[in-house]
Amino acid sequence: MRIRVSENGKSLNVELPMEDAELAWQMKRLGNKNGNMCCTLETAWGEHSPLRRLVGQSINMDELNFFAKRLDSLTAYEQGVLGVYAYEQGIEKIKDLINLTYSMQGLSLLTDFSNPEQVGRRLYMDKYLGISENEERRIDFLEYGQKILAEGNCKILPYGVLVENGFVMQEVYHGRTFPEYWYDTGETVAVVEVKNQAGDREYLYLPTDIFSVDRMKSRLQIRDLCECRVEEIHNLRLPERLVPEPKRLCCVEELTYFNELCQKVSQFDPEQMERLAMAAEFVGAEKYTDITYVAEYLHEFEIVPAVHNDEEHGRFLVEKSGLFEVDESLLPYMNYAGFAADKRENTLVESRYMQGGFIGAVRACHKYLEYQGEFAEQLERTEGSCNEFCLYSPLLGRLDVEEEMEEVYPEDLTACKKQIMAAINHDQWLESQPRGLMHYFHENRAVAAKVYAAWPSVCELGGKLYGVLRCETNAPLTEEDIHVLKDYWIGQMSDGWGESFEQYPIRSEYGDLYVSFWNSGDSWQVMTLEETEIQQEAAMTVSL
Repeated sequence: MRIRVSENGKSLNVELPMEDAELAWQMKRLGNKNGNMCCTLETAWGEHSPLRRLVGQSINMDELNFFAKRLDSLTAYEQGVLGVYAYEQGIEKIKDLINLTYSMQGLSLLTDFSNPEQVGRRLYMDKYLGISENEERRIDFLEYGQKILAEGNCKILPYGVLVENGFVMQEVYHGRTFPEYWYDTGETVAVVEVKNQAGDREYLYLPTDIFSVDRMKSRLQIRDLCECRVEEIHNLRLPERLVPEPKRLCCVEELTYFNELCQKVSQFDPEQMERLAMAAEFVGAEKYTDITYVAEYLHEFEIVPAVHNDEEHGRFLVEKSGLFEVDESLLPYMNYAGFAADKRENTLVESRYMQGGFIGAVRACHKYLEYQGEFAEQLERTEGSCNEFCLYSPLLGRLDVEEEMEEVYPEDLTACKKQIMAAINHDQWLESQPRGLMHYFHENRAVAAKVYAAWPSVCELGGKLYGVLRCETNAPLTEEDIHVLKDYWIGQMSDGWGESFEQYPIRSEYGDLYVSFWNSGDSWQVMTLEETEIQQEAAMTVSL
């Protein structure tokens, strides 16, 4: 669904449906603040777009995005029927359009009457949404079609005949909280059903993020997750023994860790899911942080289902695993049990036979139970709970002047500070992640636990423009923490975010400006504020 929207004197084209994170970013581009989802619909492309009568109105983009997801569940034919019906009935509310997606039974749009029997079949299928082999043989579709058309619930239109055959508009959505709808079943691991104190229900589709949680809280009209409770967990893909009781997820922290697990296993196939359950039982993982860690290092486990002793295990290794080439004439003399025992003792630290088969690991079991969820993406944030810590490094610019590149030094870049900052703020790669560059940080658990978010920025110090990494911290950083953070920021500037940023021109009154946060010069370095001030004082002393 392609539309054009506007607000606050700005306009943009968007393609729906989209993730809640991207939707939040698009609203920010329109100048909306504090989660405001309202804007004006300027254009709706498509010959039979169901939004034609909403053009010029103020719309709620959260509602419209849900409608777009529902529309995706319909066939091209059903979408055409819905668009025609919505326009002819003068539907001007997204709420009614959402309900129409749940009410398509009994609506038909006939455009081809060359085969009367097929017309009857179309009407029958739209009425009953399916047909058995027995009905296929028994029903006279020609007679059925003639009967329905004779009843007169038809409207002749320029693009076909619209037929209502037992159609009833369902009131599934009441204009506030969305009904349950599994849009992306390929990625969704579990659905958490929550209810607020007023009895309104909403759903979180795990893995999720803070943007989707914020949208859910807005619809439930609550400020914090503690104002609602988990009613039920609909498991789509996890082994049942890994699915928590609803009361366990009433704590925000536990929900965060369970969501991290769902994120980690979202690409697992059924076999990997069963291997995970077996590995988790083997090491004694009960906390979701532990199960997440086991999932991360599942490749460290040797798992052979349906073998329960060394004899069976050895026979599998020799005859079925494909790891060894053995002369078949030697098989009757093979000591299978001894072969399996030797392999276990020489390659695995711990192993045993369980109900599901054999399992072993290259590390001691307790080593898989040390992760505390330091890398988990938070689903809720307490405002004002963080301090700021910054890292600084000199910027370097290149100005495109009549196809000639001229270097622009930190002293001169101060004149373009506003334009550079605007370019950073419009970077979707950053804005779609609630923790900024910390979303990609996996180097050190201690640092991940202390630094909630990190955002590129610029600032002027001593008449020079510096690149800045603004870190939101919840605990003091040690010298070792700062060293780790510096290395990570250098990597992002040289090969990650910064490498991408320097490829795009920034419009300035002097021409197209390309800004590099990193350079290979001997004097270039990343510094704390104290180190930056010391460097500037030393430079002033030398100049005197």
